[in-house]
Amino acid sequence: MARLSEHGIRLSSMSPSFLNSNSTSHTWPFSAVAELIDNASDPGVSAKQIWIDVVDVAGHHCLTFTDNGSGMTPNKLHKMLR
Repeated sequence: MARLSEHGIRLSSMSPSFLNSNSTSHTWPFSAVAELIDNASDPGVSAKQIWIDVVDVAGHHCLTFTDNGSGMTPNKLHKMLR
């Protein structure tokens, strides 16, 4: 059985090569934002609202993206991240 996070989601790990290839797929910041918005409107997700906020994380400004779509089951999230 996989270890669980404090929120009950199975923990996953990724190889650095995946992170590098994924980070280079969006060469312009707006394309990454557009991808997040597009994902929220995918069939089966059906988000009606999307919130974009700026938060401070360890002294760095970070954007957060939240929507009111149906979300992922813990199993689907685990499969996506592995």
